Amino acid sequence: MKAGILLIRLMLGLTFVVHGSQKVFGGFVELMQMMQGLGLPTFFGVLLGLFEFIGGILMILGVLSNYIAVGFIAIMLGALFTVHLSQGYIASEFVITLLIMNIAIILSYSWKKLIQFY
Repeated sequence: MKAGILLIRLMLGLTFVVHGSQKVFGGFVELMQMMQGLGLPTFFGVLLGLFEFIGGILMILGVLSNYIAVGFIAIMLGALFTVHLSQGYIASEFVITLLIMNIAIILSYSWKKLIQFY
């Protein structure tokens, strides 16, 4: 059980580091334009990219895993309902998988521990 949730946590962290780094090192331009198109303040794009990148690193390290997972759930719900769901299940399945992985983290780890070693 511990090895399984560790693999989920590592893969989840890696996925968000990769996607966040594309946003951070890409200059946030596309993300800011997307936020503006959704009627949201453009700085949300910067916050989103930074949270994905830094949160992914923290998830890999096992630091504040539950709290980071809650943030990732919020991001994935936003992505699901604003972009992916209207395009059908095939376009939504990766986002749904990431949602389920984050829920598994929340259910498996203690909220009292700041660092998870497994």
